Amino acid sequence: MVVDRRLDNILRILLQPGAADPNNADASSVYASAATVLATLTNPLNVSLLSTQILISPAIWEENFDGLKAGLRVFGVFQSATVGKFETQGSILSVEEWISALVRGANNNVPRWKHLLLLGGVLSADQERSQLPRVTRTSLEQAFCRAVNLSVESNARHELEADVLSLQKRLSTTMQALLPVIVKSMYNSREGFQSGYFLSTIDHDIMTIEGKLVWPSKSNSFLELQQRSGRPLFAAMSGLARLAAASIRHSQDPMVLHQFVDSLWGFSQVLSAQWKMNGLSEIPMSEEKNRVDEESLKATLPVVWQILKAILFGSTMILQELTARIAESPLLSGPDHGPTFSSKILLILRNFYFITSRLGPNAFSSYNFVYLSAIDILTTYPIPSEKFIIDIAPAQAGTIPPTLPERLFDLYFLNTVEHFTHSLPQKINEETTLPCTSVYLLPSSDASLHAHFESAHSVMLSIIGAPKSADLGARILPFYVDTVFKTFPASLSARQFRLAFGTLIRECSPPQAISSLQPHLAEVIMEILAERAKIASTEPLDNKVDEGAVGLSEKDVCILALIDGLPAMEVGVMERWLDPTADLLNSVGNEGSKGRIRERFWDVLSGELDVERAEVAVRWWTSANGRDKVLLGLGKGEGVEGIRAML
Repeated sequence: MVVDRRLDNILRILLQPGAADPNNADASSVYASAATVLATLTNPLNVSLLSTQILISPAIWEENFDGLKAGLRVFGVFQSATVGKFETQGSILSVEEWISALVRGANNNVPRWKHLLLLGGVLSADQERSQLPRVTRTSLEQAFCRAVNLSVESNARHELEADVLSLQKRLSTTMQALLPVIVKSMYNSREGFQSGYFLSTIDHDIMTIEGKLVWPSKSNSFLELQQRSGRPLFAAMSGLARLAAASIRHSQDPMVLHQFVDSLWGFSQVLSAQWKMNGLSEIPMSEEKNRVDEESLKATLPVVWQILKAILFGSTMILQELTARIAESPLLSGPDHGPTFSSKILLILRNFYFITSRLGPNAFSSYNFVYLSAIDILTTYPIPSEKFIIDIAPAQAGTIPPTLPERLFDLYFLNTVEHFTHSLPQKINEETTLPCTSVYLLPSSDASLHAHFESAHSVMLSIIGAPKSADLGARILPFYVDTVFKTFPASLSARQFRLAFGTLIRECSPPQAISSLQPHLAEVIMEILAERAKIASTEPLDNKVDEGAVGLSEKDVCILALIDGLPAMEVGVMERWLDPTADLLNSVGNEGSKGRIRERFWDVLSGELDVERAEVAVRWWTSANGRDKVLLGLGKGEGVEGIRAML
């Protein structure tokens, strides 16, 4: 009788519109009472009746209520009731009979998507307790999958709750029909990332006080953002991303995948545009401590960056699965789909680059896989590759943009075009790549441009090494050599300097294309390097430039660069340069530096030469007094014994 009275009471409450508002803390007792009564009912008809009322009750499902919170509350009711039933086994109604009656409550009068709340709640409870027989659980999983399929096909609701979807049995669900629903929930719904427009509200509350940017923690935009980041869908974004990835894995229609890529591309464009209009976008990470007040640094900025990182991580997780599908499918990677997929993926990553640049492109492997795989696919198609590079090239070539977002786009261009120079025709490298790169070759006092400086040098070396651009490489090489000398050691590190000259010598030696156009170019570079070593400073380099060059001087680094180039030289050229290199070694006054250079010389001669060059080196070392020249001037220290031990 007590149970009957409690059932009557809860049914009476559920019939009152608005009595169980999910945003009202006082209404929590309604949900708790419903779960308790449901778990203790022993009449199957009453179980079915109450479960139906919970799913259609006007007290819960008022039109102006928060649908997601209501759904999660109802999900929790069925989960708690099932756990309660597990704990009170031995009653008149067995667990299997109770669940059967409960499921019958999700009848044809209940929208299909609400069936997921009931079935998902039961499955979630069993996942925690493992009380159900295998047959019963399998039947529930199959029913859940049917409900997902029917709800998606009927388009009854476009925002499915992550907590429900994460429970479904993926392989048997209509995945390609589920994908657009997930994408809409994640990126376009008011519970998700709001199509990127959540950034637009921030700028209204940003102010400048005493020369510092201030975004108060009590501002409306921050309070709204903070509340949004704590909402259920935000907390479940990684689960939704995994589900979207599973949908992509099992989708068979390429057009569904194209629609997904187009949706994500559109979202990334809006997000990037909204960020450009935000005052936060103009402050490099390296200058935040000086240009942003302390409260904003500690309280408000971390919240917005946490949301932006969630967007990047979730999107990359989905794109990783898409990229893997494309790479392993001849159809998706073929000429009909491959260039479109790969170019749009790279454009999406470009729009997200203001987030990626803060973390560092190598911060997580999933991003590198997506980025490099898309490049590999696109570079196999020359015409789409050319179009892509032209599309992402800076609008004003030869000038540094005044705004930070545009400079980040330039950095993305430099980092990306480096992978395309070998496949691009010389005309594109000369008319597009080179003008956009040259402006960043000289160092700048702006610390935010240091990454551009390093990337520009990498692009130049890539152009010089591109077989299709051999004529261009031969023409720009003298200019680039001069640029390298101007920037070292003030801006270019010893490692970068040695890498640059090692690459130049290798690309100007046979069998590379430039050597056929300019046969003596490698020797000219060696001559320039040797002359520079004779007049270079012998003062130790600043430790801040390159920790690996501590104790070495500019002269020492020039000699090391010359030694690094020996394995790449043509055999006759290498033989002619062994004596001059030994002479430069012996001209070093600092015994510590001389020992390090001698050790590097020995490493090259003994372990980095191919058979033909090694024969020349052995002959020079033993018969042409090479050994005496290298060891000339050594005392009785450990360095001598170390070298002799290797002889």
